[in-house]
Amino acid sequence: MQKVNIIWFRRDLRLEDNQAVFEAVQAGEAILPIFIIDPYFYSWPEVGQKRVRFMFESLQNLHLNLLKLGSELVILEGNSVEILSNLQKLLLSNNFRPNLYFNADVQTEYGKIRDLEVQTNWEKNHPNSLHIKRAYFLQLQERTDNWHQEYIAYQNGPAFSHPNNVKTDSEIVKLAKKLSNLTLAELKTKYQQFSAKTQNLFNGGENEAHNVLKSFLDGRFEGYHWKLSRPYLAQLGSTSQLSPHIMFGTISPRQVWQATRTKLEFATSPKSKMSLNAFLDRLRWRDSFTQRFWFHAEYTWQNRFPEFNALHNPERQLTDQEIEYFERWKAGTTGFVLVDASMRQLREQGWLNFRMRAMVATFLTINCNVPWQLGARHFMNNLVDGDMCINAWQWQMQAGITNPLSPSFRIYDPNKNLATKDQDLNYTYFWVPELTGCNLNQILQGEYVSSIYPRPMLNFLETKKINGGIVSNLRKIVRTRVSEKLGIVKLAPKIRTKPKLITKKADTRQIDLFNEGNE
Repeated sequence: MQKVNIIWFRRDLRLEDNQAVFEAVQAGEAILPIFIIDPYFYSWPEVGQKRVRFMFESLQNLHLNLLKLGSELVILEGNSVEILSNLQKLLLSNNFRPNLYFNADVQTEYGKIRDLEVQTNWEKNHPNSLHIKRAYFLQLQERTDNWHQEYIAYQNGPAFSHPNNVKTDSEIVKLAKKLSNLTLAELKTKYQQFSAKTQNLFNGGENEAHNVLKSFLDGRFEGYHWKLSRPYLAQLGSTSQLSPHIMFGTISPRQVWQATRTKLEFATSPKSKMSLNAFLDRLRWRDSFTQRFWFHAEYTWQNRFPEFNALHNPERQLTDQEIEYFERWKAGTTGFVLVDASMRQLREQGWLNFRMRAMVATFLTINCNVPWQLGARHFMNNLVDGDMCINAWQWQMQAGITNPLSPSFRIYDPNKNLATKDQDLNYTYFWVPELTGCNLNQILQGEYVSSIYPRPMLNFLETKKINGGIVSNLRKIVRTRVSEKLGIVKLAPKIRTKPKLITKKADTRQIDLFNEGNE
């Protein structure tokens, strides 16, 4: 029987530094690259138009890159478990011996369940022919004392090389296409609602990812450590703009890490070094969230601590006022200028810099008293770089749920952020043109004259005190329970670095629970 190595692409839409691609090609057999359009992806509530369009662009680029190597990308449609089972049976019945290579999915609980079903079905019919590649940090324990050292060692290690050629058997391709093949043109037509052109800061594809990385390291990175908090500068390109590429795997975090480290080695300016190191910290921060969700996929919608279940429950019946607050928050008509500007940018461009994401999240969960899950879902419906691991945990963090052993949590003041992060009002004028001509003091004092821009829909200080107090009390309850569980004797005063913890029995799991969310 002739061997054929199937490469199942998912969130790894690249050829370079792709373990599944590297090992499948290295084996020397005929290659069948496939991507499966799973209906689940289009029916689940977190799908986002701009994110799907980015994925389509990335598939197009992957297909063109495979054509240059003598292969092509076969796009199939249907339930992934059924498609792969049928593909295996079809190849076996035609005297081919299929091996399946793919990289583990960590983005959704559904993905882990699906991969387990694929593994069970595939090995039942053809044992020892499945090759699941798990990222380095998924092979480690949940937390180890030397996690950081192992992370750095991996990032600095050799990347998987780009294949020079990909052998493809035309007969195998024809067989696979019998299972509901879609050409890229047909894909775009069938799912045209996801490919409609709207404002977008990003274009998909492995080639584009490397262009974006190069432009960032060629100069855009200067001032990254402070510009990333300025929404207008971030919108103009002061951040890396790599987040959707890393999320869809058009470039690997290791490739980004190594290119940045090389730039850092030759940097002479202290400020340049500060910016590059801040960016490297963000990469590590992102990967730590991915690892957490590999072990705790339930945090996608579940509260980290059950004490918050009554307050943050997506099924909770909202009051009429909470419903109004939520709808106005989504529409960008709250009367809080920086909140509205941010929500309008999210709707139009599918992106926000980190500080604005955190600010609108605390505003919705604390001031508006709306469950974080509803806000997280809205983000995933709009973000082009929507990453379930980061999105869910950050929403819990901004809602005041995580890291309860810290005596305080942050509630962003939209007016203070307006005065410090958009004092020249470039961002405000761009997204809230109704206020063009008003100066900063007029806006902060509410003295602007506009018949179409609303007044603030709530009292910020009052809702901060009342609703923030409810969250604070819940954190105290969690803190008491967790402290007793960990045997905490004394808690050091809050400092910006990791606090010292004195316990009756200190171990890695305890320290991890204490420090969770600090990153």
